[in-house]
Order: sequence, then structure tokens, then C-alpha cells
Amino acid sequence: MIRIQTIRCPAPRHLTARDILRRHLHEDGQRVQSLAQAWGIRRFSVWRVFQRTERHLQPHHVEGAITALRLDDFDANELRLVAAREAGWNIDPRYILEDQ
Repeated sequence: MIRIQTIRCPAPRHLTARDILRRHLHEDGQRVQSLAQAWGIRRFSVWRVFQRTERHLQPHHVEGAITALRLDDFDANELRLVAAREAGWNIDPRYILEDQ
């Protein structure tokens, strides 16, 4: 399998957690259904999770995807932050990142 070289930069603010997951799946050459085993659901149910955009991703979905895709700390924390913001958490990144 050929690994695509990626540019390491934060995702734009308009991207959702689902968009970020799709990007990582595409970079690894996997399909959305490959998350079924990590999430403990059927393959068709993964499509339901991705299509119900009015509902935020649950924490076990986020952590399962991080484990299944073997994301590094940078990408995993980015996904967690976006998913938490979608869920309604008021997280200010100034308290997370160091000011330089």
C-alpha cells in the first residue's frame, strides 16, 4: 500500500469531526466501513453514524477511530477538540496551547 505524504497543519474551523475522519481514512486507503469493528457495530450502521450530522459523534466513536486509525497525538487531539466543540463544549484553545 502506498502511503500519501501529508502536510501537518491544523484543519480549518469549518471542517467537522466526520470530515477529519474521512480525511484520515482516505490517507490510509481505508473505507468508512473499516470503523465498524472498532466501534462494535455493523458495517451499514457506520454509514448511519456518518449521515446523521445533526447528532455529534459520541466519545467512544472518537476514541475507537483514533485507535483503529493509529493516529498520533497531534491528529488525535485535533479530532477530540473538534468533536468536543461539536458536542457543545466551550473549549478555548488558548488554555490548551502554549503562547509563543
